[in-house]
Order: sequence, then structure tokens, then C-alpha cells
Amino acid sequence: MESTKKLLLIFSVVFGISFQICSKTPRANFMFVQLTDIQMGMISNNKNYDEEELLYSLAIDEINKLKPAFVVITGDFVNNRTDTNQIKAFKQLTTLISKRIPVYLIPGNHDVGQMPGKESLDFYFKHYTSDKFEFEYKGLQFIGINSSLINSGTEEEKVQLNWLKEKLYGIKKRIIFSHHPFFIADINEKDNYSNIPLQKRLDYMQLFKNHGVKMIFAGHYHNNSIAQYDGIEMITTTAVGKQLGKVESGFRIVKVYKDSIQSFYKKIERIK
Repeated sequence: MESTKKLLLIFSVVFGISFQICSKTPRANFMFVQLTDIQMGMISNNKNYDEEELLYSLAIDEINKLKPAFVVITGDFVNNRTDTNQIKAFKQLTTLISKRIPVYLIPGNHDVGQMPGKESLDFYFKHYTSDKFEFEYKGLQFIGINSSLINSGTEEEKVQLNWLKEKLYGIKKRIIFSHHPFFIADINEKDNYSNIPLQKRLDYMQLFKNHGVKMIFAGHYHNNSIAQYDGIEMITTTAVGKQLGKVESGFRIVKVYKDSIQSFYKKIERIK
């Protein structure tokens, strides 16, 4: 009898402590989702886009259950930017995201070309309404840019940079979205296909540092990577579609708290 009382006392103490710990777990102010590189047609080398349709559909099902404040898709919607069937399939699936969840798009190199010119940009704008965005939500500013323009040497690059500087005016906490990561592992890493060229990279990162940017979310790499530069977190998310590393297809969930922002990668759960 005495041993039973002791066990009950221990259980109540442990339960009470556990309850207190759980009750002190902070609740996020809101969350949002980043998707990237759905890239309709890449897996089959443009023969079809069946696998991408499946993966994107499963991702959308999970997002609709999560009910984030908004969704950002950071480029490479399709594999062949001029394939109107791929574009149509991407756009039709995107409409399945709940109407209560705003969706923001920025293009990747497979949507506007490696070095966008007037012809490729004109084609893009026939099918999509914008290549950048800016909005504020619960004390944070969110900015999405067309990173394919960076280092293109075009008038459009200058126009976007001026627009960006205008949007960065004032003191605010900011999050940037880009298709290309500015860097993968180190700010001084060598130029390669996956990052922004060094001099442009340094210029933009200094601009971001001077204007309260806390995080940059990107895709393009078809793998996951997290790095930092002087208080700015560079978070690269792998593809919804084809993988070029060992990570499985998925998307990123970002939770915004009063004093912090946390992100984690969510693998797409296939139907068994």
C-alpha cells in the first residue's frame, strides 16, 4: 500500500513538471511555407511530368492541412520555359492550394532563361503576372526578387535593383526570397552554377546587412543547405521535383515567433 502511494506521488510530480514544461512552449505567431523547383518535366527529361504532378499534388495536400499564412514558390516552375503544357499543368495544380492561402511566385532560370532578355521576359509575362513581390505581415517585410536578372547586365537588372533599394528603405526586419542562393556554404566560395557571382554576391549581402535582412530563402541547388554571413541566414531548400543529392522531395516550413524565426524541412509523404 505504501509503495503504491509513493508511485502515485512520483507520477503526479513528474506529470506536473511535464505539464509545466509543455505549457511554457512558445506558440508561433504564424508560419509560412517555401516550395521550390517543382520543375515540371525534369524527371523524365521533358517526356512527361507525371512524377512532378504527383509530388506537387501531395505537397499541396499537406500545405492545405497545415494552413500557413502564405506560400512562396521560389522558381523553376517548369523545366522547359517555353513548353505551354508544362506551364498549364503547374498553374492548374497551383490553383489547388486553398484560396485562403496567398501564393507568391518568383521565377527561376528555367522560367526566364539563364540570361533573361526581352524575348524571354516577354514570354514569361504572358503566363505569369509578376517576377517579384513585396509585402508586410505581422511586423515583418517579405521581398521576392528575380535572381536570374542579377549579373545579366540588362536594363531590367538595374530597374529591379532600384526597386529593391526602394523597398529596403527604413528600419525593418526583413526576409528575402531568391531562386538562386547567394552562396551555399561560405560567402567567399568560388563562383559556380549554384550561386551568385562573388562580386555581385558581396554587393547584395552588404545591402541586405545594412537594411535588416535576417534570412534569405532560395532553391535552385536541388539539395538542402544552411549557411550564415554576419547575422544573415542563407537557407537553401531542395526541390519538390527531381533531387540532385540524397535528400527526398519536400518543402520548408518556417515558424515565426516573437523573438526568433525557425525553419525545418518537411519531406513529402508518398501514398503507400
